[in-house]
Parts: sequence; C-alpha cells; structure tokens
Amino acid sequence: MKPVRAVLLLSLLTTTFAGSAFAQDNSRTLLMQWLADPDVYKENDDLFFLTGTGNGVLIPLYESNDLTAFRFKRDYNPSAADPTYDYCFLWAPDLSKVGSSYQLHFSGHRVPNGAACPPAGQEVTTFVATAPDLNLVFGVPQPINANTTWPRTTTGTACLPQGCNRNIRIDSATFNDGADRWLFYVWFQNGNNISSFKLSAPGTVYNHAGPAVFATPAYEEGINEAPELFKRDGRYYMVFSGGWYNSQYAMYYVMADSIPELTRARAVRRQSLPLKNSAGRLVQSHGHNVIVERRGEYFNIFHQGAFDSAGNLTSRSTYKQRVAFKPDGAMTSLNQVSVRWNRLAGYSYSLDVVLKNGSVVGPCTSVVLLGQANKTVFDGVCRSAGDRVVTKGEIAAFRLFYSNNNVWGPSVEKAYDGISDDVSLELPGGVTPFVDLEWSEEETLAQYSIDVQRRDTGAWIGPCIGVGAVNKSLSWTYTGRCDTPGINVPFSNIQAFRMCSAVNGDWAHARCGAAAYDGRALHSRINIP
Repeated sequence: MKPVRAVLLLSLLTTTFAGSAFAQDNSRTLLMQWLADPDVYKENDDLFFLTGTGNGVLIPLYESNDLTAFRFKRDYNPSAADPTYDYCFLWAPDLSKVGSSYQLHFSGHRVPNGAACPPAGQEVTTFVATAPDLNLVFGVPQPINANTTWPRTTTGTACLPQGCNRNIRIDSATFNDGADRWLFYVWFQNGNNISSFKLSAPGTVYNHAGPAVFATPAYEEGINEAPELFKRDGRYYMVFSGGWYNSQYAMYYVMADSIPELTRARAVRRQSLPLKNSAGRLVQSHGHNVIVERRGEYFNIFHQGAFDSAGNLTSRSTYKQRVAFKPDGAMTSLNQVSVRWNRLAGYSYSLDVVLKNGSVVGPCTSVVLLGQANKTVFDGVCRSAGDRVVTKGEIAAFRLFYSNNNVWGPSVEKAYDGISDDVSLELPGGVTPFVDLEWSEEETLAQYSIDVQRRDTGAWIGPCIGVGAVNKSLSWTYTGRCDTPGINVPFSNIQAFRMCSAVNGDWAHARCGAAAYDGRALHSRINIP
C-alpha cells in the first residue's frame, strides 16, 4: 500500500493446464532491482516497455525485445517538462497507447515551481502526459477531466461533492476492451478502493473493490489497490493488491464475463501469500502486478518486498514468474502448492523438497509441524530448514517420509512441474481420508450444491451437501458423509461428483457439471459448463 504520505515509501529505493507451460522455465527471475509498482506495456511480441516507481522525482522507462532482458531507455522528469509546476513523490505509472501516441499516467504531488513539495494540506492525485511516438518523450503533465463533475485530478484532501470515488488518487491503469478505453484508479475512504469509468462515458463510475463499498477480510488491512486488467479466452481478469505495502501485501484477482462484473461480488482469488518465518515475522511480500502475454505464454510481473530479521521492509524489486491457467480459467498461484497424501493408520509424516539442481531441503516441513495430518500448503518457506525460502520454480519433486515408530526410512516421491497448485502423493497401503473438491465460478451471486453418484447402483444422491452448507463457496472437503440426507458414502463407492449452481434459489433451472472419480484421488476439479 502507498500511504497518503509517501515519505517512508519513497525511501525504499496437478491440474490440467492450457498451453505448454510444463516444458518451459518456470523459475522466478529478477527483472529490475529497486523498481516497485511495475507496469509493462506491450507494443508487440518483440517490443515491451517497463516502468514503475523509482526515486520519487523521475519515472524510469526500460525497453526489452524478449520480456527478459531490459535496457534503460530514458527517465521522464515532469518537473523539467512543465514550465509552471514541480512534481514530487511520483509512483505507480501506467504506460498505454492511444491511436498513434502514448500516454503515461502517474501518481504524485504538484506545486508551483520552487515551492516545497509536497505542501501541507495537499493529497496525492494522478496526472497524464503524452508522447507522440515510441521515443517516449513525454510532454507537460495534464490533469484528468479538469473542471468537470466526472472523476478527476484533485489535489485537495476532501472528497469531491459527487463522492469520494470521483477523486482519482493513485494507481491508475488503462485498458482497451476493443470498444472502449477504461481508466481504473484508487480512491480513499475507510482505506483504499478501486473504481473505473469508460473514457467515452466518464459520468458512470463502477466500483470494483475496497472497504468503502464491500466487506473485506482483516488480512487485507482495508487496502485494495494496484488494479490491472487483461482478457483471455473471453474472460476478463482484474488483478489487484491488498494489505499495507510494508505488511500483509499480497496479490489477488477476480474473473468475470464483463468489466462491470469485475467486483468483490465475484469470488476473490488469492494469487500470493506473504512469507513469514517460523517466528511469524515477514520475510517476503508480493504485489502491484501486471499479467503480460508473449507468444501465447503468460507472465506475472510484480514487485517483491524484502524484509530484515526484525520483519521490517528494506527494499522492493521487480520480478517475473510464469503463470498457467486451469480449465475454468483460474490462474496458478505465485507461491502456494497444496500437497496431499493418503492415510496410513498410526503414521506421522515429514516433507522434503527436491530441487532441480539435485539438492534436497529436508525436512522442509517436519513431523513437528505435520504430525499425522494428510495435507499441507507449501507457501515457499521451509520452516524446518532454517526458514529457507524456496520458490515453486526451483522444485523438481516433493518427497514424503512416513513412520509409526519415529524411524524415518520409507518415503514416496512425486515429480513437480514448478508451477502447479496441487500435488498428491500415494503411500502404499494408504486409504483416502478426504477429497478436496473445487469447481468453476458461474454467474455473479450463484450458489452451489454437491451431488455424488454411487458406484454400486449408479444412482445420484442429490444434494449430498446442500446449498445451505456450500452456499457461494468454490471448494469443499468431502470426508465420506452426505450431510443433507444424513448417510455415509465411502470414497470407494463414489463414481462421480457433480456440482450444481443456481441464482436466486432457482434450482429448477440449475446448471450442473460432473467429473468422474476413481475412488482414491484426494483432489477433484469440476467444470460447470
């Protein structure tokens, strides 16, 4: 999160996937040290431009032909470009194309030449500058929608008469949907909130996220910011960040069939977890990301926060990591892997990670942490190995040890592709303790119920888990009992799971999708057509 006063901030210089991600390098790579709040503009598959928060006075611009190696192009100094005003505490630029020219939106403060910056009683706002060509020599910054009642550039601290969501404060992002250009931005009220408008119809404002309009969980700390949009296979995605920039900062997203539907009324999906060590102190955070496509492959470009031993933020730099998509369009996460295994009665477990370089981090999660549990979420920190940080792309396999007498000899191993969110290991002679079900999101406000098909008779039990329990959730752990009819249906006697969805309780017109089940698997993903 960028606070209202930016002084401190600016002192911090498996699932079936679409595409061919498995054959690719899924490692996390550093693109630009000390650069925060990254934005990438794609001119074509062989020309990209990277910008972001620099030293607070200049906005740096970098160029690349492969989205990997970036070279410095130039700085933009709005104070030098403007004969009347000086600008300071510049952050979160957005680079876009309008016709044959280019625009740079950025957040900051503006004062008359030579005046103290920022002045008392002024709030951060957003300006836009234009360049005629790809030399990216931007001219004098201009306010947005000046002298109107539309969302606009405002340096005052008060909310506008038309509402706080008309104050364009920070984190602007432009998006062209083919018919209209949109401007997304952040405004302040009870925290940070995200809204947007069509540039062709600025009088209508769409509220997408934030505590002033929607209920937000405590771990987001009242902060929803850094919106970016992209479209894939007919779906729109809005990625955004939650939490304070020096605290629980993390990446989230929502998916929908249209831009106005991209709100917290949809499922909010977590894309990253801030890393904490075994003492609970922050080690690493991730945020302010943009998803960029090159030749059919997608990459998450984000800034990564580094913390000292006391958990204090020390720096932020921009990284790139490949992202893949699940059958329902959901993205793989940055640093989460759900690891599951079947149960051996009376046994305890310990988890190692085998790295691509052939070394082993073990135990990564010891028996002290796992005990007799049959699943864990690997989040990037091996807390039983001195809090070593291991990214998903470094991992070649997960290795699980099992013992009923504290002698740790037997183990099973499962190869890992460096990108998936789910891994299951099978212990010889083990039994299935649960099935984690996940399914696709349907219409906004849809509710769901779960049916099971018996293997012995072929009959469906529906609902097995009713809407009163499932409600709007997109996941459920089935443990062998159909709660609604009050009967047990063991995993071995299940032939298929079926998910049904309805809006406003209209189950007579429910939409359903099913997935076959083999009686042993620990995870099943169901797509509702």
